[in-house]
Amino acid sequence: MALYVDSAFVEDVARLAAAYPIAGVTTNPTILLTAFERGQRLRDVEVLRELLQVCAGPVFMQPTAGSRDELRKAALTYVDVNPQRVVLKLPATPLGLQAAHDLAGDGALVAFTAVASVPQVYLGTMMGAQWVIPYFCRLRRAGVDVNQEITDMARLLDGQQSSTRILAASLKTPRDIIEATLAGAHDVTAPPDVIAAMATSAMTEAAVTQFASDWERLRQL
Repeated sequence: MALYVDSAFVEDVARLAAAYPIAGVTTNPTILLTAFERGQRLRDVEVLRELLQVCAGPVFMQPTAGSRDELRKAALTYVDVNPQRVVLKLPATPLGLQAAHDLAGDGALVAFTAVASVPQVYLGTMMGAQWVIPYFCRLRRAGVDVNQEITDMARLLDGQQSSTRILAASLKTPRDIIEATLAGAHDVTAPPDVIAAMATSAMTEAAVTQFASDWERLRQL
């Protein structure tokens, strides 16, 4: 079980990694664009280098291109920064499968992203992917019984004794994280605010306030 932070904003990742059990970082082009629009004037490879500095685990990067050769070339730009820690997120499409075939031969770490079905998980594990990434809330909004879908994905991997892990993404609340994990996801990734919210509870805060009050009373006795 591992918890990843879904962000490319280096300051947020550094702050979270200093206080929470963060295993690594996941990004994609949309997340990189969001960080840029927030004022982080770093290009993709610069973001990658910074993220590798502020966290100790894997950093997931998603190359984008229109052909097999171009996708492999874009992917190797990331891999060359740190082959042991960079994970390539490739789409669960024919083009992504072709690129994964090439990149696996290069020894790259690969994850299939935007996975929406058990057959895609089957192909992912057959291609030797380290992770498959279903989008939890996006599948739910599409009308999919997402808990059952992830359970079936986990059953397939367990039944085949596969080392491929399910990394659930598109998680909007702490409860989503727990649901995905209970359904069978091995790992999860969520935005910084969702991870931070996991440590908050009105009941806990009320108990802490009571403890502090009682401690002050005790000191005065």
